[in-house]
Amino acid sequence: MPKSFHFDIEFKYPIDDVHRTLTDPRYWEVRLGDLYATSDIDVADGSIQVSVSEEIDSASLPSLVAKVAPSRLGLTRVDHWGPLSDGKAAGSVTGIAHGLPIRIETTLDLTAAESRTRLAVDGTAEVKMPIIGGQIEKLLKKTVEDLLGRDRDAVESFLA
Repeated sequence: MPKSFHFDIEFKYPIDDVHRTLTDPRYWEVRLGDLYATSDIDVADGSIQVSVSEEIDSASLPSLVAKVAPSRLGLTRVDHWGPLSDGKAAGSVTGIAHGLPIRIETTLDLTAAESRTRLAVDGTAEVKMPIIGGQIEKLLKKTVEDLLGRDRDAVESFLA
């Protein structure tokens, strides 16, 4: 059964600046650089979808996951941000593993918080593996928190 999670992240910049950055292909080109094997950026009407794929050595994963993963594990992440409307924007991040039955889905709500921006994250982590699936799902929540925290740091560096 999937594990649900919720957490908030705060940006130190106003929502207009944060959203403009998150929907700017130049930000994503700088952010992604040469980190991923493939990337695709689609922009339309104030929204953006960014898809990235990579293959990693399973030895770099937490030991619980590395024990059951193939030696090379494919990962795909898809970010989507809709247009800014009435001081709000909706988005999502989806992640899947190719080679393990793992899926992460989040809905993201970006809202103004005075002169700052609040990102509310609601998500689920699902690992369809008997016995250890629940343990891996708990690890994935922490992974998503770390990942979106790094994304916040990258946005703030881009705006600085």
